[in-house]
Amino acid sequence: MSQAKRDNRVRKKATMSDVARLAGASIASVSRVINEYPGVHPELAIRVQKAVEKLNYFPASSKKRLQAGQKRLICFILTNRALHIPFHSKVLQAIENESSQKGDVVLFRTFSYTPETPAAELELTQFVEPVFQGKSTPLPVGAILTGPTYPNLVNALADSGIPFVLLANNYGGADLQGDAVAFDGLQGACDATRYLIDLGHRKILFIGDPSVSWFTSLYQGYLQVIKERGLQPIAQTKTLSDSFYSNGYLSTELAFEQEDGITAIFAGYDETALGAWKAINDRGLSIPRDISLVGFDDEDYAAFTVPPLSTVRIDVEAIGRELIGQLYKKLSNPGKKLPVVTLSTNLVKRGTCRPLATLSQATR
Repeated sequence: MSQAKRDNRVRKKATMSDVARLAGASIASVSRVINEYPGVHPELAIRVQKAVEKLNYFPASSKKRLQAGQKRLICFILTNRALHIPFHSKVLQAIENESSQKGDVVLFRTFSYTPETPAAELELTQFVEPVFQGKSTPLPVGAILTGPTYPNLVNALADSGIPFVLLANNYGGADLQGDAVAFDGLQGACDATRYLIDLGHRKILFIGDPSVSWFTSLYQGYLQVIKERGLQPIAQTKTLSDSFYSNGYLSTELAFEQEDGITAIFAGYDETALGAWKAINDRGLSIPRDISLVGFDDEDYAAFTVPPLSTVRIDVEAIGRELIGQLYKKLSNPGKKLPVVTLSTNLVKRGTCRPLATLSQATR
């Protein structure tokens, strides 16, 4: 093989990191230049373009390639969670279904980090420039964030120049101004709490840690209705276990040791409700004869417990479709801030709730 051919093969293997080193810039800056983001300093843009040309680096996400109809790579980033949680796997499936209809490809990645890590120190190479078995994949054109997400990661991704959207209910920062999708946890919690009160319950236990973004709006909704009806809140808001099930069990045990007369439980997640259910049974009590129970999310198993679990339904597939839909809008206009899309929730009344008048005298 001639030297010229060997040199050409080397150039074709260039990565974004190579471009960044040659241009004396960060990977984030290179990404912003390649994606033609506004506000890039002209001198930086020239350096990057020269490096790109010298290294023969042509990312799959460049506009010229998109116009040529090539497949786009979308990165689904699940932070600080495992995919076995049904909610996130359903969101991913809905996103994959929608993107595949456009001929695009979804890359699933997990990422664990702490909110205290400075944005500049977060290692985003696996998202900005994924590599498998020593071979670089095409540059992602956009990203979708789910799982507990904090401002440092949002800021780091913004600096990378990759358009992204996120699930607002998983965001642990100040209120988002846009580029996000949310389910209406506040309204769902209000509906669940009012339902239990309308059944005659006055001592209602809430289980969920409001410092965890998923539970924040649920706790707010619970407190709002409790205050409206002139009742006193009974809430176990400290996480006692990383397992939702175990946390439900331990929280129920602790609450019943500290408070007499609880007749209903509103758990912020279905799996938490199952843990609470087990704790109730272990105390020699029964659902719904002695205690009424409401969960949140409406997982597949909720309709098949005995009795079926009353819960607040989230249209998880719609969440996924809305997330990918927002991202496609971002790709068409990267500099535009899109409003937060909020999807309604629905209270599903099943067999785990009963009017207070029919409860056993032992629990009153």
